[in-house]
Amino acid sequence: MNIVQKKLKKGLTVALSGLLLCGSLSLTAYADEPYDVYNYDRWGEAIPSQAGYLAQRAVSGEDLGTTHFNNASDIFRDHNDRFYVADTGNNRIVVVNTDWTETVKVLDTFTMPDGSTTTLMSPKGVYVSPQNDLIYIADSENSRVLACDLDGNVKICLEKPASEVYDQQSTFLPQKVLVDKAENVYIVLNNTTNGACVFNAAGEFTGFYGANRVEPTAEVLARYFWRTIATEEMQEKMKKSVASAFSNFDLDDEGFIYTSTESATQVMDRVKKVNPAGENLFADYNVKWGDRITTWYSGTSYVTRIVDIDVADDGSINCLDSTTGRVFQYDKECNLLFIVGTQANQVGGFSRVTAVETIGTSILVLDGDKNTVTIYDETAFGETVHYATELYNEGRYEEALEPWYEVLKYDGNYRRAFIGIASALFNKGDYEGSMKYAKLADSPYIYNRAFEGWRTDFLKENLTLILVAVAGVAGGIAAVYFVLKKKNGNNGKEGKQS
Repeated sequence: MNIVQKKLKKGLTVALSGLLLCGSLSLTAYADEPYDVYNYDRWGEAIPSQAGYLAQRAVSGEDLGTTHFNNASDIFRDHNDRFYVADTGNNRIVVVNTDWTETVKVLDTFTMPDGSTTTLMSPKGVYVSPQNDLIYIADSENSRVLACDLDGNVKICLEKPASEVYDQQSTFLPQKVLVDKAENVYIVLNNTTNGACVFNAAGEFTGFYGANRVEPTAEVLARYFWRTIATEEMQEKMKKSVASAFSNFDLDDEGFIYTSTESATQVMDRVKKVNPAGENLFADYNVKWGDRITTWYSGTSYVTRIVDIDVADDGSINCLDSTTGRVFQYDKECNLLFIVGTQANQVGGFSRVTAVETIGTSILVLDGDKNTVTIYDETAFGETVHYATELYNEGRYEEALEPWYEVLKYDGNYRRAFIGIASALFNKGDYEGSMKYAKLADSPYIYNRAFEGWRTDFLKENLTLILVAVAGVAGGIAAVYFVLKKKNGNNGKEGKQS
């Protein structure tokens, strides 16, 4: 058996063992779910995994003591841990208590600043500002955003801006709304690719923010080339390449805005973390947001469409895929942690997902067809992963080492654990161990750092031997050179004598 065959046999044995271990560990994890729980290994292949979350219950409007939701499209948790549901088809906002057991308030009639009353028409987004306690509602078909208190008294009404910057031929149909710490209002519209429409705290339109980039595809590059040499008439006939619009956004504790894009053609900037200057801080991250699989098991192809995004209290990023009904959860560094949900009729499965929200260790998903909110709770595996991740993200790598080993007891192929262990061992100075786990994680960055550390230690420990060896080799070469030179010299003398 040659070396290649031996390595191949060894690789297959390790892979088979890993798959068997993973499969045996995961059977109980997803037995209660209406779908197979999976994750991705270092080669980007989907493999069975433990469940980080399990569906506990699905809550309807009737369960909350109100009428049935109708085409509900958004859900938001405020700073008091109350929830707000944009019940689009019923033209109302339903306020729900923390435990999802009863309705606190139904907002369907509002009092304007002039004393008149008004109602909503297909509200599609809701946000509550902790700065002023106002509820911001994207009142889509009324072409406005209302900001009111819990009693429905309207304090601010934002409508289509009369500005040269805003195309006056375009409609103003707010889809989602967000408010930052300075009380600037960001609005996702249904008809612009310029980014979010922004109003300041005084209600003045200030422009657009955070537009997505255009994909540099071959078609786009070719079109750009032809535009450089085409006449104005030819350019008018060419279809312009534009980036896709946002589908939703969220705000983290530090004030960064995270955006999602549902378009099937937008791969670049599908998920962004945007700074105040409008720059995407994830631009250089090599992350494939959403599913890496491109076909259902039946063979039908599909594309991830991220309809909503939520940044949890611990900084984890939850992306909701409307195509598959799945939540893809990432840590702060964009490492995939868990994949939750699917399209199914049972609890834990969905028909048409529209929004995702989190509270503590729970994930909530809104279904616009079933008109229910499904609540997922964290499992023991999920708790262990999150604890290890928290320690890791705080730079406490060595403290995270044992929790990461515990994670591998649940799932022997969990890539994020390999990364955590490799980093912890690196910080402990165990460079050989770090290289081993970095290789398992397919992390060239950690592996190269560990190799440099190992090489430095090797040189320090063996410097004397290396110098002696070098001196010996140099002396040997010099001796051989001297002997050969002397021999050649003698041969030359003998030749002259003859």
